[in-house]
Amino acid sequence: MPSNPAPTVVPDCKVFVVGLSKTGTSTLKEMLTTLGYRVCGPRKDLLARVRAGEVGAVDPTLDAYDAFEDWPWPLVYRYANEKYGAKARFILTRRKDADTWFRSVENHGLGTSPLKSMRDAYGHYRPFGRKAAFVKTYEEHNAEVRAYFAGQPERLVEFCLEEGDGWEKLCAFLGHDAPEKAVPHRNRSTPDRKPFARFINRLVIAPIYSRLPHG
Repeated sequence: MPSNPAPTVVPDCKVFVVGLSKTGTSTLKEMLTTLGYRVCGPRKDLLARVRAGEVGAVDPTLDAYDAFEDWPWPLVYRYANEKYGAKARFILTRRKDADTWFRSVENHGLGTSPLKSMRDAYGHYRPFGRKAAFVKTYEEHNAEVRAYFAGQPERLVEFCLEEGDGWEKLCAFLGHDAPEKAVPHRNRSTPDRKPFARFINRLVIAPIYSRLPHG
């Protein structure tokens, strides 16, 4: 019985992690770095420009790196696909369900300085009192990515750490041998990070913002 052909690494391939934040993107960054990719993480300056319609502002960064995760990269998969065609691969990171994802985003919001906003990412300053809007964003984004790459399994893979996805799935998709090491788990949400920010957010920001109109 013939063996399956070995996966082939695409020369000069660009890899885009297009799941929203809090879906394991930091772990993917470390995994891709281990495989030899130069990975660009979140760029809030570029996120603001992409939201303003200046998608081409990402071009210098696209030229400088091999792989990309976190904001603004989930927003530019169409542009990246048109730019690189068959030399681009896309990884849709996700959580086991939307409720789990939202709890992680909410916990992140509690540990974030009140001076920082999540508006460029999600259209709202904070997730407090806005579960329906955030979950809608998450589910619609995943559905749009799936629809865009429908019929192109060689271009897109879904990746969920909570469902056991790891080196074998990632390396089979990208055409690498799987490293003999454990899958890292980075940037896990912890309830005791940044206690002062959490105190202010729980005592003041969350109660007030939850009651404000959602527009």
